[in-house]
Amino acid sequence: MDADSNLLEHLTTAGELLRRGKMAEAGAEIAAALRISPSDMRALNLLGLLRFQSGQVDEAYAVYSRLVSEHPADPALRLNLGLCELRRNQPEQAVIHLALVVRSEPDNIRALSYYGLALFRAGRLIEARPILLRAGQHELVAEVDAKLGTQPGDALELADLPSLRPPRIVQPLIEELPPPTAPPLSDVLAATTIGEAPAAFSLTSDGLLLVQVVGHVLLRGDGVVASMGTLDFVPLGSEEEEEEEGEPTAGAVALFRAEGRGSLLLSPQGGRFIPLSLADGEELRVCESALCACSPSLLPVPVTTVQQEGDLPSLRLVGPGELVLRSPSELHALMVRPGQSGYLDETCVLGWTAGVTVSRDAWSESDTDGHLICSGHGHILLSVTASAR
Repeated sequence: MDADSNLLEHLTTAGELLRRGKMAEAGAEIAAALRISPSDMRALNLLGLLRFQSGQVDEAYAVYSRLVSEHPADPALRLNLGLCELRRNQPEQAVIHLALVVRSEPDNIRALSYYGLALFRAGRLIEARPILLRAGQHELVAEVDAKLGTQPGDALELADLPSLRPPRIVQPLIEELPPPTAPPLSDVLAATTIGEAPAAFSLTSDGLLLVQVVGHVLLRGDGVVASMGTLDFVPLGSEEEEEEEGEPTAGAVALFRAEGRGSLLLSPQGGRFIPLSLADGEELRVCESALCACSPSLLPVPVTTVQQEGDLPSLRLVGPGELVLRSPSELHALMVRPGQSGYLDETCVLGWTAGVTVSRDAWSESDTDGHLICSGHGHILLSVTASAR
């Protein structure tokens, strides 16, 4: 029997033993699998599950923290990490991980239940109620209603809540799925972004962008197909906008400030919308044509005074806040490591994170040849258009 077949046999046996509650035997099979492949994700996942079921929550947390850092796009691993955080009495951390699972799997009732429970234990009752209601957790909804209807008291003890089920056992795969060429941005930035979907921006089932305005938001004028409510639209850079002397402002950006109360419906115009959140101090540079809308706290500042000749013009956004990009196709993030440089097709670049420099090729004879060079440390946001394929 070759090593791969032997590994798969140990993983399959370990999973079956865990389902039957035979911890010692399962541990021996997992140890045998790890001797064959110490970094195998399936074996480490079963190890984390074994430790969780055995009451070694801190040890399980260490396993799942490593796995999520190595496989940020796997919702099952992140769900297990969120459950470990709940058991470790870290509900705010659990909220971050479980919100990302719910964002990627909105119909996962189990994830919704634990997300609502994490919000409940974090004292975020108003946010928890609709999540728990959607998950069918009516007893917890009644607890929330009782607390909201009376003077808030101490947080409900874990022993008073429905017992947490252990993380699910992921059946070992016969064949590994090929890893994506680049993970989605929401997964790449998962450790540093707010774990909630933007409150002002949501997507309809057919891919339109619904913008709920209470106060004001910033948005690009093209693509608006409907406007409802009492809204006024003021172009940024108008006479009402004050500019600080010597500082670039958003006046050069084709954005409007939508003021009042109401809702807007926008079309992706042949592409797709990508809602994102930036945490406090998190910085993102985006190409002007890619930014569709953002919250007022992310007032986009054109970077017009470049540090080096040939730097690509962009908009600088600094969190906290929410934004929506309009992308021709699925959004990908390409890692840029220190000491390396990359060559890019300009038509594919939507933005980049702080620490990355994007410029046109200094040796190019034309500024319109679409050839870019990137360097630094961070991620480049790419969307491959039909013309670039």
